[in-house]
Amino acid sequence: MFKLEALQALHGDCLLLQWGTDDAPHLMLIDGGPTTVYRDSLRPRLVELIDEHGEPLVIDLLMLSHIDDDHINGLLDFAKELDDNRTNDLHGRDPLRIKVRRLWHNSLEGLLDDPLVERATASVTASIGAALQLPVGGSEADTDAHFHGKVLASVPQGQELHRYAVQLGWRLNAPFDEPALVMRGVRDKPVRIEGLTMDVVAPAAAEVEALRIAWKAKRRDDGTLAAYSDRSPYNLSSIVVLASFDGRRMLLTGDARGDHVLAGLEANGLLDDDGRIHVDLLKLPHHGSKNNVKKEFFERVTADHYVVSGDRGRFPNPARDAMQWLHDARGDDDYTVHCTYEIDDMRALFGDRLVTPRAQARSVTAELESAV
Repeated sequence: MFKLEALQALHGDCLLLQWGTDDAPHLMLIDGGPTTVYRDSLRPRLVELIDEHGEPLVIDLLMLSHIDDDHINGLLDFAKELDDNRTNDLHGRDPLRIKVRRLWHNSLEGLLDDPLVERATASVTASIGAALQLPVGGSEADTDAHFHGKVLASVPQGQELHRYAVQLGWRLNAPFDEPALVMRGVRDKPVRIEGLTMDVVAPAAAEVEALRIAWKAKRRDDGTLAAYSDRSPYNLSSIVVLASFDGRRMLLTGDARGDHVLAGLEANGLLDDDGRIHVDLLKLPHHGSKNNVKKEFFERVTADHYVVSGDRGRFPNPARDAMQWLHDARGDDDYTVHCTYEIDDMRALFGDRLVTPRAQARSVTAELESAV
């Protein structure tokens, strides 16, 4: 068994990765979507899984791809309920018996004062500047001016999730130790969790350093609302992993930019001689935003299954342009697109290749057959 279930999460992401066997299943929860998603989609699905597998339901890995409201909010609701269970503050509910073994979350708690990139090379410094849209060599004062009035509202949410993790005894970012952040290049071999192998493709240290600078510049607790851009240090710091099991591979991209994903794949030696990779499943970056991919990305990263989460409600994602690039890049190839909502122009574009939730369902699932 190796399958990715994308829950209806409005404009956000909420994914359940299952692997193993029917007798010994394993579970990974990736992101929790924005407000109401935990109540409407995630919690009911977790209750179903408890009924299927018994209690306590074990989540081997909970992964927050990055601190953005449309990814973290549902996880905060989930963590709060588990913390209420711990303190017997149930508000009339039956306890939700779930055990989380570990959390991957680049919260940066305790690391705000020390640069993550010591003795940075010019290329690393340049990439930090590019991530922040700053001149190369820009200071933290420049950063503060650049982000004046910008949203860093998800920073307190990241701090809150970190606090819950400590209170609930979740292992934070294991087995990443020095620094205790999930980054490419920190470990010399992939991570293995209950038979699942994960190559960390992103973020690189430069992207995380950009987030640290932006976070420190806004004094961490500034909850002012403002607009995000495709160069948001949050998106650029997304955790991207290539998950492998039973001879199959899934590329899970968060809200990362396509060129950063390609750079990480190349750095990890995962591209072929032509600079391409074929995976069994690709979770599209940033809900299929046209700001994060180009047609070239879909030509170089091909898949049998594409998963995209987005309702075109608050934001225009999955973007028409990006879906057209995917369609044009693949031509008459055999592939399937799984989308969490039925969208008319996507149906017209992909036809029977498009799979959406059945009537009354709250998710869409791509299941990969074993290649072993």
